[in-house]
Amino acid sequence: MTSVIFLPSPDAPPAPHTDGDAGPIAVYVAPSQEVLPAPVPATPRERCNRAADPPAAPVPGAARWASDPEDDARVKAICQSVALAALEVLGGVRPLQQMARWLDPENYERLQLRANLVRGLQQAPQGRSTPDPQLLHRGVRIRSCRLCPVSEGVYEAAVVAQEHERARAVALRVQLRRGLWKVTALEIG
Repeated sequence: MTSVIFLPSPDAPPAPHTDGDAGPIAVYVAPSQEVLPAPVPATPRERCNRAADPPAAPVPGAARWASDPEDDARVKAICQSVALAALEVLGGVRPLQQMARWLDPENYERLQLRANLVRGLQQAPQGRSTPDPQLLHRGVRIRSCRLCPVSEGVYEAAVVAQEHERARAVALRVQLRRGLWKVTALEIG
């Protein structure tokens, strides 16, 4: 912030109508800059002895929730099946309508758009032969699936799938809605 202070000038001749008071002059004071302390070098953390520490008190209002192993197994199977089916839809092997039960409307439309774009790229232009049937019928295999329970009825998963020599990642968010598991987010890399 800039301040303006009006002071009488000590060198100014006295004004004829005043008794020796000089007219005001403007003095500008530069804004002050705070001086920050010098950085303190970081020290390595000491090893903490968890056995000697008292148990932490529960945080008030925190959810005490643990995922059910049966739900974990069910959702993991769903994630693997949906990832495999989505890659087969993109490859043109599986019809998109089979995904309607698992995907919410927004993700269904996104997968439909992407499948149409991929199909447009795979169509052979005039004068060329049809694409290799081996490329159309892809052998997609699920390599791994990592599941993370976010909250009650909400899971996130990362699936790695392999087709020919290419590995692809699929990220999913699965939520329990009206008693059914629905994929509410689907990202295919």
